[in-house]
Amino acid sequence: MSNLGKNRNFVSQQSDQVNKLVLDDLDIGIIKEMIKDAEVKSTFLASKYDSPLSTIQRRRAKLEHTILKKKYYINISMFHWRRADLMISVDGDCGEAVAELLRSFGKNIISTSLRIGDPQANIVATVFYKDSRELLNLMDGIRAIQSVKCVKWSEVVRDFGPTDAGIETILSPQG
Repeated sequence: MSNLGKNRNFVSQQSDQVNKLVLDDLDIGIIKEMIKDAEVKSTFLASKYDSPLSTIQRRRAKLEHTILKKKYYINISMFHWRRADLMISVDGDCGEAVAELLRSFGKNIISTSLRIGDPQANIVATVFYKDSRELLNLMDGIRAIQSVKCVKWSEVVRDFGPTDAGIETILSPQG
């Protein structure tokens, strides 16, 4: 592993107290494996990193309670649904626009987020739908919201899964 023997120091806010989190190469290895497979067995990690099982379990618990977040999702393609990101340009209060989106179209929305950087889109809504007609109807309905200026879409054709390429950068002290 790169940066052998180097510790990475972090300060995390939890329950109104400041805790110092120090990560070493074993922690980084555990993080990489858990990002690939959140259900990876601690016995596998202990064997791979030649560490006692109790050490792996303690480190894993520390990471799960501080910087790692597990999230379940429904594999909508198993139900023959499709998924797209709608890039929405809104004039005025984005919070009110998101509230209206969720009120009117929440049954098709997986998530929403506020964005900066692209002047053509300040809200992104990830939606699911059965066919192109349903997507077009959804977009037309969103366009009818008073503060919406523009709606563009991009369908997710294939997910390539998570990558651990950026982990070293994220967890480096200079990151």
